[in-house]
Amino acid sequence: MVTEAGLRGRKKERTRQSLHEAALRLFLERGFDRVTVAEIAEEAETAVTTLFKYFPGGKVALVFSHEEDRAAALADAVRNRSADTDPLTAIEDFIGTRLPFDPHMDAASPLLRLIFETPELRAYARQKWTDCEDALMAVLVEQCGYPDDAPLRALARLILQSPDIVAQHSTPRAALAMIFANLRRGWQLDA
Repeated sequence: MVTEAGLRGRKKERTRQSLHEAALRLFLERGFDRVTVAEIAEEAETAVTTLFKYFPGGKVALVFSHEEDRAAALADAVRNRSADTDPLTAIEDFIGTRLPFDPHMDAASPLLRLIFETPELRAYARQKWTDCEDALMAVLVEQCGYPDDAPLRALARLILQSPDIVAQHSTPRAALAMIFANLRRGWQLDA
């Protein structure tokens, strides 16, 4: 039984990966708006219903194949930081491991260009960050003891807009570092 479950899981992962790779190949060849889900399913040798089973978000979700619960991961990064790491540094470090900083992806990668040149994909990437606002607020209140008020919400929003802002900069890491240096001057989160 364990072997069957493992085999089934591997088969599902192969199908998921096949759909993702087919979508990226077609999007990069022809452009995001010029590819249909039916063409992606055909390229991956699956049914359209299978595509939506694995990627209920459709075409946009196919680009971002391995979704995480980003809000929970961000909150965990702040909660699980070392004693000598301040909350802003933990957040900056976390952001520095996601797009556009993914260490497996070159800054000039065709996939990054596709994401940032396609309004629907860029909006999705931005939304993945801004959806973390409540979780970031909660962990900052919990970890720093600040009241859940307008200044802290402003900080959370500024933080969560930074990945989209720096993605368009010629040196994204340097831009992120500068944004966080300025945030540290304005907010003292010493907890």
